[in-house]
Amino acid sequence: MILWPSIFTDHHIYNDLVARLSTSYRFLLIDGPTHGQSEGGTDSFTMEDCAKAMSEVMDHFHLDRAIVGGTSWGGITAAHLALMSPARVKALVLMNTPMQIDAKRPGLKARFIAGGARCALKTASFRNGVAESFFSDTVLAANTAYARAFHDMLKAANPAPLATAVHSVILRGSPLLDRMSELTVPTLVIAGKEDRMYPISVQAKAALLAPQGRFEAVGGKHISAVERPDRVADIIKKFIGLEAAQ
Repeated sequence: MILWPSIFTDHHIYNDLVARLSTSYRFLLIDGPTHGQSEGGTDSFTMEDCAKAMSEVMDHFHLDRAIVGGTSWGGITAAHLALMSPARVKALVLMNTPMQIDAKRPGLKARFIAGGARCALKTASFRNGVAESFFSDTVLAANTAYARAFHDMLKAANPAPLATAVHSVILRGSPLLDRMSELTVPTLVIAGKEDRMYPISVQAKAALLAPQGRFEAVGGKHISAVERPDRVADIIKKFIGLEAAQ
């Protein structure tokens, strides 16, 4: 199973999920450009570029096919790989994935986030604001190890390249919702019930548009793998089990 995280996070968001599923699956976790352990420059990129990068990582590890997915940005990346190279994707897992990012009509919140990544990344107030959007109030308080990893990654990041990555993801994309009907692989869409960034109703609609789509809602906000790892692990195991049976 290959997973790619969201903007402002790295592979650590999958620690609890991997712990719950590692007896059944092998994992390959990919940090996006300028996030976590991945390098990055100041050149903008597209989601197709990200999908090609995911494919190149698969080549490096001699993987012809895999279950691919991700959270938010990672979900968009995995979906584009499934659209570009469906033969490489056994199944698709889209967690908390934006379906209506549109470079032609960028929202005020998206522009604010992109600007903040460049100018305010090193401030605790900006990092806390991101955390408040991503996580329920009690989650980081209860998961101190991840809370520390979250802040440490952002404090260590280079603001200019990271801002370029954020800009590329949330200000240069096209609506994934318009292409869900093109997916030819089994597709699982997981959404947080309290996610104010990306409405759950849109996530449900996207899942219905996918020919082999399934939808599951879980408690919490935008990073379900951190917020509800037990529930997400159960949903993924059930989804893959059903697809294997068919």
